[in-house]
Amino acid sequence: MSYTTDEKYILRCFELAKKAIGKTSPNPYVGAVLVKDDKIIGEGFHQKSGLAHAEVEAFSHSQTSNAGATLYCNLEPCCHTNKKTPPCTQRIIQEGVSRVVVSNLDPNPEVAGKGLEQLKQAGIEVVSGVLESQGAALNEVFFTHITKKRPFIHLKWAQTLDGKIATTSFQSKWITQEKARFHVHQERNLYDAILIGAHTANQDNPRLTIRLDQETCKKRIILSPSGKLDSSLSVFTDSFKAQTLVITAKNSQFCHDGETLKLELKDKFFDLNDLLKALYSKGIYSLYVEGGSTVINSFLSQYLYDRLSVYIAPKLLGKGLQSVHQMHFDSMEQSIVLKEGIWTQFGDDILFESGKNECLQD
Repeated sequence: MSYTTDEKYILRCFELAKKAIGKTSPNPYVGAVLVKDDKIIGEGFHQKSGLAHAEVEAFSHSQTSNAGATLYCNLEPCCHTNKKTPPCTQRIIQEGVSRVVVSNLDPNPEVAGKGLEQLKQAGIEVVSGVLESQGAALNEVFFTHITKKRPFIHLKWAQTLDGKIATTSFQSKWITQEKARFHVHQERNLYDAILIGAHTANQDNPRLTIRLDQETCKKRIILSPSGKLDSSLSVFTDSFKAQTLVITAKNSQFCHDGETLKLELKDKFFDLNDLLKALYSKGIYSLYVEGGSTVINSFLSQYLYDRLSVYIAPKLLGKGLQSVHQMHFDSMEQSIVLKEGIWTQFGDDILFESGKNECLQD
């Protein structure tokens, strides 16, 4: 595939932005490239919330005058002041940049086109919408939590070829092989929190940590309406126990050394919209939901998901716990229709990934 000059440099912005994958929340992934006389004179990316934005990083790496240069950035430069860093638009104008090219407008209402408008008013040529869909995919988590005011929700489970997630005795280790399980750790690293139900916690005793170069841990959320959780579980005893958040019923007597949040129940389970609001208010803007069956089915049945990943192993169990057995539709027209999916092979296992089909299910 051939790309225009603008597309080529926006693609470089994407590459730079991805260097901070899993590190910038609640901010987006942003890369910036300064080009003058058809040569890159500076580039950078936003590394972490509170640190310099990508545009400023690009300026700081330039060893020449930026006057007359073109600035490429995958997201519209910020123009608001009520944040940890100064507005990028002011710096861009001060540097004498003559042209700015972006992939996406910033959906934050405090920006939302105002940044580009400031640049236009300063006499800077502005181009937007370059590789727009790719830019939106890169920042799907940020765009979702800004526009929907709830966490981005990624549902994930592993199953056998005949759709089983565990044996009749609830054994599920291991459905998939090591390559697929390693990919799960890479996925965990993308999100603010990992969420499971009480049955999965008690039955499997998962650590829910991220084991890549070194072991790290995001927020671990356990949903337990009754509060009946084994106190010896890894999530309560390991070195990351302060990262464990248990969500239980208002009348539950459960307590532990970490954080506990009590919510009202609705039909013996949590109202997921109330749950999402509570997590959003705590600064949790993205969720990796790993099960078990009750939790997955609860989110699916209410169409509360943005991305879905199913790891499928070439195994047959026959009898066992079905992955989506709690849902029931009387006709094909009622079924959940997924977006066109992506299939990826990890050894003998296959991963199916799909986004939510918004036009049919919102």
